[in-house]
Amino acid sequence: MKIECVRVQNYRTLEDIEIEFSGYYTAISGRNNAGKTTLIKVLRETFKDHLRDRFSFVRDEERTYREDKTQWVSGSPDIVFDYVLAINKESDPGLFQFIEKFLQKSIPLSTLSLRIKLSQNSKDEVVCACEVDGSPVGDFASKEILQKLMSSNLAFVHDSAARDQSIFFGRGRFLHDLIFSPSERKQLQEEQKRLQNKVKNISRAHKSELSELLGHLEDKYEVDFTIPDGMFTGTLPFAINLKDRNVDVPLDDWGSGTKNRTHIMMSILQAHRIRSKDDQNRITPFVMIEEPESFLHPSAQAEFGRVLRTLANDLQIQTIVTTHSPYMLCQENVASNVLLVRRAHRGKLKATERVLLDEQKWMEPFSEILGLDNAEFSAWKDVLGSTRTCMLLVEGDLDKRYLQHIHSLGHASLRLPDDLDIVAYEGKDALKNTIMLKFIVEKFKRVFVTFDLDAKPELEKMMQQIGLKDGTDYLAIGANKPGKQCIEGLVPDRILAAVHAQHTDLVMQLTAQDAKERKSAKSSLKQKILSAFETETQISAEELKGFVPLFKGLTARMSAVK
Repeated sequence: MKIECVRVQNYRTLEDIEIEFSGYYTAISGRNNAGKTTLIKVLRETFKDHLRDRFSFVRDEERTYREDKTQWVSGSPDIVFDYVLAINKESDPGLFQFIEKFLQKSIPLSTLSLRIKLSQNSKDEVVCACEVDGSPVGDFASKEILQKLMSSNLAFVHDSAARDQSIFFGRGRFLHDLIFSPSERKQLQEEQKRLQNKVKNISRAHKSELSELLGHLEDKYEVDFTIPDGMFTGTLPFAINLKDRNVDVPLDDWGSGTKNRTHIMMSILQAHRIRSKDDQNRITPFVMIEEPESFLHPSAQAEFGRVLRTLANDLQIQTIVTTHSPYMLCQENVASNVLLVRRAHRGKLKATERVLLDEQKWMEPFSEILGLDNAEFSAWKDVLGSTRTCMLLVEGDLDKRYLQHIHSLGHASLRLPDDLDIVAYEGKDALKNTIMLKFIVEKFKRVFVTFDLDAKPELEKMMQQIGLKDGTDYLAIGANKPGKQCIEGLVPDRILAAVHAQHTDLVMQLTAQDAKERKSAKSSLKQKILSAFETETQISAEELKGFVPLFKGLTARMSAVK
């Protein structure tokens, strides 16, 4: 099952808002009190997490019109939750066939669209209306479909900020459920029979003592101890231990970040097992996580964000997160990010609104979280959109072409590491934004930064401010000679001489008084030098020795453990 869209009216700060969920991963961001948790609560009102409710003392408060209706809206309009769901015949047969039963007809499509609209009036009366593929269904069928949804375990919910609290008092253990396939249940039932006999043998003393106590009662009872039937029918509560260097430690004794990530990963695993098991009653659940970045260092947030997005798409498990971290946002698909804001009216915050994002406004969720201007992201769009984990940042596209051509020549000491993405950041000034640069460095598993040697005096201090080391994390490239403090300065002299001889007019233009003419001549010469370089297929390693420190440092950085 996948939530396609939800529209909410007159509920708390959600006066009238519609949220579409694109793909399998959605990141909901916004400032505190923007409405993120309220939106999650709307989903939790209908889609339940019964597995956790079984072991938790916490229950959601019942929705009431008086307390939950949007305060500034006059009159008594209904509170409305309007969901649109995609139900797949293969992954959600339990619900797909249930709907077919009430429609009394077979649905030929592999996926149907189910719309459920819940309206709650001022008397707290709730009316449910359903549509299947745009066609309304009767009241009775609507109520039965709603009951089927609400009684099923369709949402695994994590409030990461509260995840460090045990569900029991004192040093209780956080429990999860293992979900078994039919063949696994059969094996466990066979083991249960053997365990049942073992329990009878070792519990004789307990039986005698309990019989003696019960003997004081007027009614007489015989005592026996058994494992409850059905204990292994579908799920089994369990606690988790993690091992580190052969030290076995209960998960509750690990750091909050490790615990939180483990609990979240277990829910994704459970959802995947439900989706994959051979059971005609199954309905694929989805995962909702509030602040998955909680308790994690930025580098760990970046890694976890990549993992969550990858798992959601690979396993086809819808994952919805609320976040204050840029690392949890989706860089690959702008439609997967939902930015919520609350506009002020006469000094008071009012209704939650969704900021409409498109290819021109893709950066707004990042800007909101990082506190940067939208324009500061323009140079980094290609970097943020990369799906690789290892990144080489170069000043421009020309630098990228130089390195790719050198790699193609096949010299052993001048080869690019595998699975490396080379991305241009459009000029040295982009590196002066240390907030943005640090975000980029933390986002990827390994990053190596290059810039022209003539920019080193103004950039080196900024590199050091964010913890980057010369030669290890970044390198200024060029020859330490006048006019050669750039990547072109490492090109063999014979190629430079040939280009300069063929284009003396451009060389002379470099000394023009007009700055635009000088800049134009410099740009043209750079292009011609690169073109001449790319036509050479027999350049020796000796002629390219100036590039060796760059390739050596890059290889060392990409192979280092982060």
